[in-house]
Amino acid sequence: MRKYKCPNNCRLPRRKKELVEKDGKWGFDYHDFTYCPVCGEMMPQTHEAVKRFFDIYHLNSKLDRAEQLIYKSEFNAAAREAFVVVETALRNKSGLDLHGVDLVNKALSYDVDKKSGQITKIPLIQLNNLITDSEKNEQEGVRFMLMGFFQGARNIFQHNKVGSGASDVLSIIIQASYFLNLLDGHSITKHGEWIRTKVDYSDIYQNMPNHIDRLKLRCILRFRNWKHKKMQSKIKDTCES
Repeated sequence: MRKYKCPNNCRLPRRKKELVEKDGKWGFDYHDFTYCPVCGEMMPQTHEAVKRFFDIYHLNSKLDRAEQLIYKSEFNAAAREAFVVVETALRNKSGLDLHGVDLVNKALSYDVDKKSGQITKIPLIQLNNLITDSEKNEQEGVRFMLMGFFQGARNIFQHNKVGSGASDVLSIIIQASYFLNLLDGHSITKHGEWIRTKVDYSDIYQNMPNHIDRLKLRCILRFRNWKHKKMQSKIKDTCES
């Protein structure tokens, strides 16, 4: 597909040269359409740029469907999917049958004794150890952020057809991914760590056409399995002694 052709084959207006800036230098050049001005679909170069962005920024796996909706230029649906995923995660983790702001407030709130500073009531969802000021600030700050996430953006997208493009929706999905990572136990008060995700190696193997690559993958997995068993045996021997 040509770079400046709408995926839906809309008849685009003629591009006109205008004053543009590229790499700090100004001149007259053609304006590149980010979205089709007729149907709103992402233009091919925008689609490629968004995919490159997600190659760098790894979304929480629960947002896979929202990411695919963005690629289809279904921006409102992608935003709504992100809100639903975050709310579902909050409800599942807290055990509360509430929605939106009420859910966030009851799930993340905690009580502190004003005299001793000790926590008298732990939150249903505890993001960290709640010992240091930084940990308490994170718990409270994220609670307020989530309340705004639902009361502000979610309510607008839920009750209206918002005419925003990929930029606003990308911001919402990135926020959703941040919240989901926190709910998965990856507090920013901890030292940097890899966020582990499950990998279906059987699916990878079935979609690996090169025979040498498949053989290499089998060897790697066998070695990893042997190493894991050896470590488990060592731990068992240590415990028994």
